[in-house]
Amino acid sequence: MASEPLFQNTGGRRSERLRYGAEVQFRCGTRRANVRLRDISKFGARVSGVFLVHPDDHFFIKLSGMESIEARVAWVDEFEFGCEFLRPLNDVILENVIQRG
Repeated sequence: MASEPLFQNTGGRRSERLRYGAEVQFRCGTRRANVRLRDISKFGARVSGVFLVHPDDHFFIKLSGMESIEARVAWVDEFEFGCEFLRPLNDVILENVIQRG
C-alpha cells in the first residue's frame, strides 16, 4: 500500500505560500536594505534584492505596521533567497500582512 505525501497541497512545504509583492526593511548586523518579499507563509518568505547572505545567516525584516521578525536564511540563489521565521506568524497576523501588502 503506497503512502500519500505528507504535504499534498503545498509542494512539500509546511504551509501554502501566498503571493506578496511588498517592499520591506531588511537588517543583517549593520547592513540595512529595502528588499521585496515575493511570497510569504506563516513559516517564512522568499526575498529578492539582497546579496551577500549565506545559508543559516540570521537577520530581521520589518513588515509594515509590525515589529521586526527574526529569520534565518534557508537557501540562496543569486539575488534571491528563502528564509524561515524563527517564530511562525499567527494566522490572523499573516492575513493582516497580506491585506496590507
